[in-house]
Amino acid sequence: MIDLPPLFDLSSVSLFELILRVFMAMVLGLLLGLDRDYKNKPIDFRAFIIVAVTTCIIAIMGQELYAVLSEEANVVAPLDFAKIIAGVLTGIGFLGAGAIIHRDDNRVIGTATGASIWASGGIGLALGFGFYGLAIVAFVAIAITLVGGGYYMQIFQDKQDKEDIDR
Repeated sequence: MIDLPPLFDLSSVSLFELILRVFMAMVLGLLLGLDRDYKNKPIDFRAFIIVAVTTCIIAIMGQELYAVLSEEANVVAPLDFAKIIAGVLTGIGFLGAGAIIHRDDNRVIGTATGASIWASGGIGLALGFGFYGLAIVAFVAIAITLVGGGYYMQIFQDKQDKEDIDR
């Protein structure tokens, strides 16, 4: 049996790196979620934080399992990071699909929220694997899309991006 390392004694990342990755996932998830929450969308900011942090932790856990198994067994561990990424993003896709609502007036709402909750998972994975630049570029692109898209809808389509529903 393989002994797991003690609390915070990680093989692939330092404690500082762990805290930095998780904190960045919290902040970027929060910022994406605040846009959706401010506009009264179906998924509030807390879910965005939870998704970003959890996917970050799953990515770090994958790296740690690989490092621990490789050290202990002195062999390359049969761990497929692509399966971790695919499994996480597939699962979050179901959460995002729950945000999409077909209204009685034949309007479909929640598509941007569903996509952005899925994207916060991608950002969390990028941070968890240590790709800070990739996560920041993705965050900026998504934030510009959400905020800029809202202004576009208001100015050019005379539509409000904010929902008038009570929660």
